Amino acid sequence: MNILLIGIQGCGKGTQAKLLEEKYGWKHITTGNLLRENIENKTELGMKAKKFMEAGELVPDKYVFQIVEDALLSANKGIILDGFPRNMEQLKFLEKNFMIDNVILLDLSDEKAIERVSSRRNCEVCKKDYNLLYNKPEIDSVCDDCGGKIVQRADDHEEAIKKRIEKFYQDTSEVIKYFSDQGKLIRVNADLEIETIQENIIKKLEL
Repeated sequence: MNILLIGIQGCGKGTQAKLLEEKYGWKHITTGNLLRENIENKTELGMKAKKFMEAGELVPDKYVFQIVEDALLSANKGIILDGFPRNMEQLKFLEKNFMIDNVILLDLSDEKAIERVSSRRNCEVCKKDYNLLYNKPEIDSVCDDCGGKIVQRADDHEEAIKKRIEKFYQDTSEVIKYFSDQGKLIRVNADLEIETIQENIIKKLEL
């Protein structure tokens, strides 16, 4: 099965995708992680993407297409696309190369999304993720696993988050309507416990 998870930043797309990947073996493809890998490896694409991400802007489609195509070609048991397509141009690219069976829209208010994302932290050394709301390190600013320094990513500050949410509504509303008109859109309340959201997704997918 090929699934698209869609929703504003902080709605839990990554968390739900990982749970589905573990349960069903579908490959989790997230453009954000793929871009960050390129940045860490200091590829030409990564350096170009870094400028946009640090400014709280979305990376232009021409760069995103390059990494998504390779990831799609390597998946053979089904996929969970997380954060792509964000707009109609990306949707056209996707439909030329792949078929999506269902689209899960994770509904969350802007206020809750900003609260969640601005609380995110990760370790500079081992990259372990934390959240000051529900997954704090035992010692403030120190990683539980490796003792590295815990920091906030540049694109997780409130103003950068607000910019991305605004951009999401500008571009992605057409994508949501498109899949809704096709009868593929499934709405799920994302302001619930993680396990409850997962149960609701599985139930609505009739798995």
